[in-house]
Amino acid sequence: MVGARGLLLTMGKFHPKHWREWLLYQESRFPEVAELKLVWCFEIMARIETKMLSSKTNYATYLVFKFVETREGFETRPIEFDVYFEGNDTHKMHSALLDPPANMPQLSLNRRDGCMEIGMGEFFNENGDDGAVICRVCESEPTPKCGIIIEGIELRPKNGR
Repeated sequence: MVGARGLLLTMGKFHPKHWREWLLYQESRFPEVAELKLVWCFEIMARIETKMLSSKTNYATYLVFKFVETREGFETRPIEFDVYFEGNDTHKMHSALLDPPANMPQLSLNRRDGCMEIGMGEFFNENGDDGAVICRVCESEPTPKCGIIIEGIELRPKNGR
């Protein structure tokens, strides 16, 4: 897992107007998380060297997050997810609402640690010499967003090839 401190938080990283960073969060595997205060352009990225991962392995990636009580912008505008090898122009983006209304399907799953996770995408790590995998969360139309705690982006091996 790439914890919040290892992520690129676009739009105001280290600026207290946009993110409250490095909050202590006891339920997290990592001692620190980042809480979104307010942004108009939402983007989070992780860069993982494939040599750090098992070769000949399928991986699934997940955004691990939690909402605070007062939140905005995640119930009406979809967030886009993209997982790809750095330098590869072929992307399979998909989108989902992180906080859909009650009458829509919930795509995120509750975790035992009190957070939620939503699938971002998958990739196959051939030999571990593919460079880096980029895991990206963004939005296509800027809207005000606030009230989400980002724990990190998790990579897990999938069964089968």
